[in-house]
Amino acid sequence: MRRKQGREIACADMNRKRPSSENELKTIQKMVYGLACKSKYDEALGICNWLIEDKSTEVAGYRERAAVREHMSDIEGAIHDLQCVIARFNEEPADFHALGLLLLESGAATLAIDAFSRAISLGEKADNNYYTNSSLLFRAEAHLKLANFTEALSDAERLPPRYQAYLPGSGMRSGEQISAEASAALARKLKRKPL
Repeated sequence: MRRKQGREIACADMNRKRPSSENELKTIQKMVYGLACKSKYDEALGICNWLIEDKSTEVAGYRERAAVREHMSDIEGAIHDLQCVIARFNEEPADFHALGLLLLESGAATLAIDAFSRAISLGEKADNNYYTNSSLLFRAEAHLKLANFTEALSDAERLPPRYQAYLPGSGMRSGEQISAEASAALARKLKRKPL
């Protein structure tokens, strides 16, 4: 019971006091995540909107609202919010990676490729292998969906051996799987070409 009261008090306090440190902002973000996990979407979105109202927390508010909207299966809303984040701050590979995943899930493979390309560039610049490799795998998948088999193969071959990640709607995908599918498609294409 006390825990619930503490949360209600924290939500009420937000009407008066803005977060003054990174830790305070992280606490609010964790609260939003917890509310979304409990399907308390109106409250979670209200807090995100409150964060967006202030310049100092605007980007964090859009990021959190994108996550809540994704949790609600509002993919278009989540895409819009991440585009707002990127319009204000375009140096975070995680933002482009998340946007690419949402675009890929929504069927916008060409736009997803653009987002993953930016995530790869920023990941390499920051020496962040997680976003570089993950974005390479997902960009390869997007190329595969568009029948860009040479590009898919090129991305898949840049991945470390046995690299894999979960892709919503497809399950676990590995660089080797994408490479094999792209190679087979290229071979079929060559067979069909007249001599």
